[in-house]
Amino acid sequence: MKVRSNSVTNKLDKIRKSSQKLRKIPLLKHNSVTVTILTVLLSACSTPSGLSDNKAKNSLKENMPAQWQAQAPQANPVSAVSDNWIKSFGDQALEHMITHALTHNFQLNAERYNVQLAKARLKVSMTTDFPELSLSLDNARRKQVLDTTTSYQTSADVSIDLRYELDLWGKLSDQQNQDRLNYAAAQANFKESKLNLVANISKAWFDFIQAQQLLNLYQERAENLQRNLAMIQSSYQLGLNDALDVYLTKNSVNQELARVAEQQQTLQSTSRALELLLGNYPLAKQVTKQSLPVINDEIALGLPAQLLTRRTDIQADWLALLALDAGLAVAHKQRFPSFNLNASVSDGADELSDLLNGGALAWSLIGSITSPLFNAGRLESLEYQARLTVEQKEQEYLQQVYQAFAEVENSISERDSLNQRYAYYVTAQENALAAEKLSFDQYLRGLVTYTTVLESQRRSFDAQTTVIQLTNQLLQNRVEIYRALGGNYLDESLQAQQQSKSENSLLQAALTQPINMDK
Repeated sequence: MKVRSNSVTNKLDKIRKSSQKLRKIPLLKHNSVTVTILTVLLSACSTPSGLSDNKAKNSLKENMPAQWQAQAPQANPVSAVSDNWIKSFGDQALEHMITHALTHNFQLNAERYNVQLAKARLKVSMTTDFPELSLSLDNARRKQVLDTTTSYQTSADVSIDLRYELDLWGKLSDQQNQDRLNYAAAQANFKESKLNLVANISKAWFDFIQAQQLLNLYQERAENLQRNLAMIQSSYQLGLNDALDVYLTKNSVNQELARVAEQQQTLQSTSRALELLLGNYPLAKQVTKQSLPVINDEIALGLPAQLLTRRTDIQADWLALLALDAGLAVAHKQRFPSFNLNASVSDGADELSDLLNGGALAWSLIGSITSPLFNAGRLESLEYQARLTVEQKEQEYLQQVYQAFAEVENSISERDSLNQRYAYYVTAQENALAAEKLSFDQYLRGLVTYTTVLESQRRSFDAQTTVIQLTNQLLQNRVEIYRALGGNYLDESLQAQQQSKSENSLLQAALTQPINMDK
């Protein structure tokens, strides 16, 4: 044992010297006692560990590729990952909302209490380094009746008691180490909660903008159909069109108005989800004019090996694993004797005012050893449970590591697919818009039927809708990649500047007016 090795050696020397004085004990019995004492001391000094050897870590290093598998082979891996990714969106409203949410989000504030609780537990365990001192003051009056005689007795006592447990085996130190690791794990979990909150707000904000853009598209399409209906009705009254064209156009107008009503409800739902993340009452607000940004910059992915140090959830799991391993050491050392030192100084008198009047004080100094002898294997079973818990947590940690790698790989491959689909649909949108305009012009000249116009309008509408949705999916994927890579969402200096700003004015810049349901 590294801790208090000198004190243990001194005690062993005293045990050897005292054993030599036991002349009446036979040699065989004397040697057995010495061996037993030495075995107990050495086994208590050893600190067990439930962590496996380096096979798991070596296997992880061997299976870890030099760069991400989903990354393009011709791409050069960048060793540094940018931690200022929230600035890449160029959206001040988003930054303002994040600043507000980091202070007002209810779930994040609850996580803050977890950190404070872990710190308080650590403070409690650190008190074992110092003796416990208590003061006791008693004052009693008793009445005693014997036959016809009544007597009264008054007594007053005061005592100062001191209690201290010697950490001979390092059990208390292991408990402190466990609480210290739990506190560090709580801090890492809080950082992970902040990153997840920033990512969720970013996703909810882009979903909100998408819902607003789709609503604007549906309203614009409904207005165009209503103008087309007026033109077709005029042509029908002049005998230039059939009644079927009028009915088909009315059907399209009604369908589009129904889609507008549905999208208004979707917009309200996404707005309320966003405001709940901000810690506000869900009033269902909307932005005035906002569109989804199109970002073509490549993301610096870094190296897979950096994920172990960048992901705070992986760090938290590793610290929790080490804390459980320290708890195993505590459970192991619970099976060995505990050494306590008790000291007391007291005084007594017939009256409370006579206490500590300069008379002689009573004192006592007691050293005690408490050792478990028989508990039907309870302590051994508790140690075994602690070992199994460590081994279980180690497997969960490895699963978390590989799951983190899978999240990054899936996000990268998904981004490549989204980029290809987005490029194709942008071209399809241009062609569909041109075909819609051309088909309607040809219909007015009597060259095509109205069925052709409806088909071209449907394709144009589908292409525009898909482009908006793919733009949002690209942004969602970008946020997910940054979240999966870990790290900070903003430089620490910029984050401190944002915290100092007025939150009320920032929120007004992000959310402005209630949704106009009559538009």
